[in-house]
Amino acid sequence: MTKIDLPKPILMLVTEPSPGLPETVRAAVRGGVNMVQLRDPSVDREQLLRRAGLLREMIEPPALLIINRHVEEAVSCQADGVQLPEAHPSIREVRSTLGEDRWIGCSIHSVEKACQAEAEGADYLIAGTIFPSATHPDIPAQGLEFLERVCRAVRIPVIAIGGITPENAPDCLHVGACGVAVLSAIMRSADPEQAARAFRRSLEEGSGDDKTQDKRRRAHH
Repeated sequence: MTKIDLPKPILMLVTEPSPGLPETVRAAVRGGVNMVQLRDPSVDREQLLRRAGLLREMIEPPALLIINRHVEEAVSCQADGVQLPEAHPSIREVRSTLGEDRWIGCSIHSVEKACQAEAEGADYLIAGTIFPSATHPDIPAQGLEFLERVCRAVRIPVIAIGGITPENAPDCLHVGACGVAVLSAIMRSADPEQAARAFRRSLEEGSGDDKTQDKRRRAHH
């Protein structure tokens, strides 16, 4: 397979267990989601591959399908990459399984771990938790200052996660992020397509202003 470029700006949907998962993802992609991370720790390998196969049929370039943690399954279902936790296995070993044509993302919660993941060969980072999150209310929010420090410390793309809304998504771009990752705001919406459209509008508006472009240049140079 050919490695597909990361979309710009990124609107990643992180899934959660849901009986209507395919329909929710299909609607979200129609609304502007261009990266889907399939995350479901409750299922076995066979179930994961079945769900990944369904999503693979509906997610086409330039949108990307990323599998959370499961490296071999990401290859089996022809996903575009894998998302690793902060306490991840060897990225070099993951790369040997995935090959050069798939993305390796790494979730991080500190500047130190961001730099470490980049040095080990991660292609992009998901940094959080940025704002207070209904999904993880017990995890303290680290704020935009933390996100900006991460973006300045590494040269690879950084995606913000945690409490992201259409109102604060542009702020993440302004400090150097290349996009945002969203879970409940779309997955639990009564209208996932319209929820995704609201995020897409705010990201497109936020990515076009001079302030955002300047921050991105300064963050990655």
